[in-house]
Parts: sequence; C-alpha cells; structure tokens
Amino acid sequence: MGETFKISRRPGIWETVQECELCEGRGETMVEHAVVDYMNGGYLTDRLDTCPDCDGEGHVPVDEDAEE
Repeated sequence: MGETFKISRRPGIWETVQECELCEGRGETMVEHAVVDYMNGGYLTDRLDTCPDCDGEGHVPVDEDAEE
C-alpha cells in the first residue's frame, strides 16, 4: 500500500489521498499499445505513457473503508 497524505485542490478543503501503486507517484508508467501490421497481423509494444490508474496525477483517492 502506498504512502497516504493530504492535498488541497481548493483553498481550505483537504483530501486524503494515497500514492499510486502502479506508477509509484510519477504519473507515467509503461503501457501496452497495439501496432497495426497488415502483413503479419500486428503486435503489442510497451510505451511510456500517462498512468491509467491516476490519470497522471501520481495519487489516487483513499476509500472511506480503508481510511478507518
């Protein structure tokens, strides 16, 4: 489980979030992309791209159940 911390998206309102485990808080990770190849049917390749779990923010909201 990642590190838990508080952030302020709007002045005076604090949210508890935790570091994204997939990208380790960087906001980018290796993601599979399909490459079309009409002769051989295509293939998958890995590329550094925006993290799909946190949308590039590096943190995800904490569940209320896990917060207790």
